[in-house]
Amino acid sequence: MYRPKLLLVLVCGLAACHSTSSLHPSPLHPPHPPSRLLIEDRSISENDALKTGVAGGECFTAKTQCPFSTTCTQETYQEDGNEYTRHICLHKDLLPLNGNDITTFILLLISVALAAGGGIGGGGLLVPIYRLVCGFPITQATALSLATISGGSIANLYTYTQRYHPNTDLKRPLIDYETSLLFCPALLAGTMFGSMFSVMFPAWLIVVLLVILLGYSGKRTVNKGINRWNASSKTESDWAEREKEREIELRSGSFSSRNSIDSEASPLHLSMDGEDPPTLILPSIALTADQSVRLETIRSQEGSLVQGRNWSWTAVLWVVVFMFALLRGGKGGTSLIPDLDCQEPLYWGLFVINLVVLLTATTVLRNQTLDRAEEKTALGHEPLEGDLHWDRRTTALYPALCVFAGVAAGLLGIGGGMVIGPLLVELGCLPQPIAATSAYVVFITATSGLAQVYIMGLVPGDYAIVFSICGVFATFLGQSVVDYVVKKYKKDAIVVLVIGFIMMVALVLMSYDGIMQIIQVGFTGFTKLC
Repeated sequence: MYRPKLLLVLVCGLAACHSTSSLHPSPLHPPHPPSRLLIEDRSISENDALKTGVAGGECFTAKTQCPFSTTCTQETYQEDGNEYTRHICLHKDLLPLNGNDITTFILLLISVALAAGGGIGGGGLLVPIYRLVCGFPITQATALSLATISGGSIANLYTYTQRYHPNTDLKRPLIDYETSLLFCPALLAGTMFGSMFSVMFPAWLIVVLLVILLGYSGKRTVNKGINRWNASSKTESDWAEREKEREIELRSGSFSSRNSIDSEASPLHLSMDGEDPPTLILPSIALTADQSVRLETIRSQEGSLVQGRNWSWTAVLWVVVFMFALLRGGKGGTSLIPDLDCQEPLYWGLFVINLVVLLTATTVLRNQTLDRAEEKTALGHEPLEGDLHWDRRTTALYPALCVFAGVAAGLLGIGGGMVIGPLLVELGCLPQPIAATSAYVVFITATSGLAQVYIMGLVPGDYAIVFSICGVFATFLGQSVVDYVVKKYKKDAIVVLVIGFIMMVALVLMSYDGIMQIIQVGFTGFTKLC
């Protein structure tokens, strides 16, 4: 009845990924100011620091060998009204460029272009690249990933908000706004718990779970893409066969009207541009004049590219996520409230209030979605291919699934796009709406997260500006290539295959990055949240 949903995964991804890192105090070093790097980035002991350093970690002048692209630099910070100095392995400025920077730019363009084809932000690729190739610590790598994805999401938003759904039987936007809003609060709630688990779980366990969950989900997504590709090939073959039979009947003079109708049915609906597609769906029951007017009004509202109500809801959710993240701390920054951590009752008060707000929003949006779905059903509307069927069961089940998806996103740090895409695939949505809806979710997540880390002072400004511009260019490039392939070969399964491919590559990169961290800090057990 509605298009692909959960554009809210993106919101959840932002609050979740690395959001609780500021909760984990270091026993070796004094607390750091909000504008500086996180404790996870300082993962070496004083003895180890005499030999080798970690990007963003503390170092000792003339003793520590800092990693590539970093130098041991003195910084001054304040704590409890006192001023302290220390040395950290600080990343260089953008200029002059070095070989690692150039390699990073190339990998960035390739990664974002690929991710754009599936509507995925690409954070699962960018964060490891920024850490392993460009030499940034995790907090700055995450911040730069958000800057890059935000640039790309603006390009996605410009493109997808002007397109209609590929099924031309009924006019509606390519992005499924209403369904996305229903899932958003549930995903956010899940990421709150996933973020806490990411602090408590040892690095080796997170790597194991990453391999299992991302590997399994990626494999299923690839298989579904292959199945859709094969199915579309069979449909095209059958259609071509009917065309051949039609030509034979025309020559023999036995052409029937039935064959004429069948032969006009295209194997795929691929109209995605902003042209007004025809509205062909008629109600399945006899309606009164008032009922017909009401059904047409609903379809007209849903068919408009200008979705003021849904955009307003999106803005509200964006602000809620942003404000609670700033108050509680997250995305690599500490709370705006001085000395707030998880040992304080205020912290858990904010946590509970946040959950209540999200659950209330889910309930309100569920009731609105259910009422609208029941009204449309009563008026004779029937779901089309790729639409979600909304009833009392699905409006409760799907948000519940989003809670678990949010937990996975927050725990593994894989972000919104890499969660929403596979979930929409599993729910049977069409490929192009999946990409558009995922991209819309990523826009919310990335921009909200970027605003937060900017306020926290975690964004290297020179790199962020250039990376975001590259994100815009690479996204337009990726969209153009995928659109060309889909239209030329009439294979919209390419979108699903791109999502699966990105997940598998991200699995390799993130697993390698995690293993390298394990090598540095060793195997550890569970840690306390506070």
